[in-house]
Amino acid sequence: MMMKKGVKKVALATLETKDLLCAAMIDAGVDPKQALLASTVATKAHVDVIIDRVFGNQSAADITHGLSEVGRGNLPLN
Repeated sequence: MMMKKGVKKVALATLETKDLLCAAMIDAGVDPKQALLASTVATKAHVDVIIDRVFGNQSAADITHGLSEVGRGNLPLN
């Protein structure tokens, strides 16, 4: 159950990051459609960095454990 919660936390953090980036770009005058597309690209890169930092080259078992720790709140995403 904790792994599922960890996956949800990762997904929600990703969406929050995308929303913040998109809103900032729109506030800066970027066309909303272009801001949406650009925030997707930037968010993908940010998620790659987080996954590499948190999970690195760990085994599947270690990744499963790591996601459970995220779900428990013992392993931060940023």
